[in-house]
Parts: sequence; structure tokens; C-alpha cells
Amino acid sequence: MQIKLFDPNTNSVACLEQQGYVKYLGILIDKNLSWKYHIDYVASKISRTIGIIARLRHFILLSTLLTIYRSLVAPYLTYGIIALGQAAKSNLRKILILQKRALRLMYFFPNRDHILPLFISSNIFPINLLYFGTVLIFMHDVAHDSVPLNLKNLFRSSNTRFSSAGNYYVNPSRTNVMRNTISRLGPNLWNSLNNNTRELRRKSFKTEVHNMLLSFLASEDICIESPSIIQKLISTSPQ
Repeated sequence: MQIKLFDPNTNSVACLEQQGYVKYLGILIDKNLSWKYHIDYVASKISRTIGIIARLRHFILLSTLLTIYRSLVAPYLTYGIIALGQAAKSNLRKILILQKRALRLMYFFPNRDHILPLFISSNIFPINLLYFGTVLIFMHDVAHDSVPLNLKNLFRSSNTRFSSAGNYYVNPSRTNVMRNTISRLGPNLWNSLNNNTRELRRKSFKTEVHNMLLSFLASEDICIESPSIIQKLISTSPQ
């Protein structure tokens, strides 16, 4: 389909060129919302910082290397994560591989050794857990009316005799892609929390979520997925 617009400057009709993506507020949005282009962009930026870490690691302290990571890598991962975290695992894996590489370089860690202890000791979350944590904090904002009305209206309360007060309706899904969308994952994670945790102030809630995810990471794996997170939240959060 070709879209034509009248250009008053040239007094003629111009055809709009179709692009694979558009850049809006620093995020590359493609027509299929796969986030592939933006993830590739983020990966290229992170790769440059990893190159810096590789050159500097012989001359500076580990604490300084971690500061470089948190200053030059982490912002690319956290900005827009609420959308990017819904991407396919094959795309997110590109970011996870780069995270592993950065940690191995900073700690002079052998390639064949398990990377999990480095995530824990450095207090850094792999991309999937970073997404889960962000979704939980977003749902806290939704429940406490701290988001715009158009976002709050994406979720509706689950008013059934079998549901707890404050729960949200979970949209059904048949695919793994839909399972990780915020409209389904958000209510699922939120409903798994106990009421005391839900009522915490935002700062305390963020700390609680951070500690919970860190404990899950220690007992699971860096590739832990949403069903495992939900089950662990339920088992550690008696109603």
C-alpha cells in the first residue's frame, strides 16, 4: 500500500517511503513490534562498552569496571525494558550473551565455568529478570494509581469469589509470546504476591522485589522463565 500526501512547498504529491522501523523517543519500533531493530541497536552500543572493559580491566579495579557497566550498559537495558522484555527469546538472548561476556571479562572468568555466581556477586540481573522486576514495579504503580488512566485501564480487577481482593484479571494466551506480554504477565506476577508486599511503599517494594528476584536467581538459573517466577512467588508469599 502506497500513501501519498500533498506537499505545499513543491505544490506536488509526494509518496511516503515505507520503512522497516521508526525511531520514537530513542526506541526503534518496527511494524511487527518484535523490537528486533532496537535490540540490535542496544547490542551494538553494549558491544562498544565491552570493548572498553576488555582494554581497561588489566589496569583498574573491579569496582571501577562495575561502575562502568552500570553507567554505560545498564541504562540501555533499563530504558524501554517494559516493552523490550516482551521480545522473543531469540532476540533477548543477544543481550544475555553480551551481559555474560561483560561479566567474564570483568572477573577474568573462564568461558566454560558457570556464570551464575557472577550475576549474584555483582548484584546484576540478566535481562529476563530485569524485565520481571520492572513489570512488578509497574503493577505496583497501577494498583496505587500512579500511572496515567489509559495505562491503568489496560487492567481490570478480578471480581470473583475465588480471587483475592486486589487481584487483576489474567488474559488467556496460547503462545509463549503472549504469555510474556505485560497485559498477561503483569497480573500473573501481581496476583502471586501477598497483601503485605502489595501495600509496601514504592521504595520498600522495589527493595523487596530486588531481594526476591536475587534469591530466585541463586536457586534457579539465569534463564528462569515467568512460570517458575510465578510459582516461586506463590510458594514464598502465603496469603
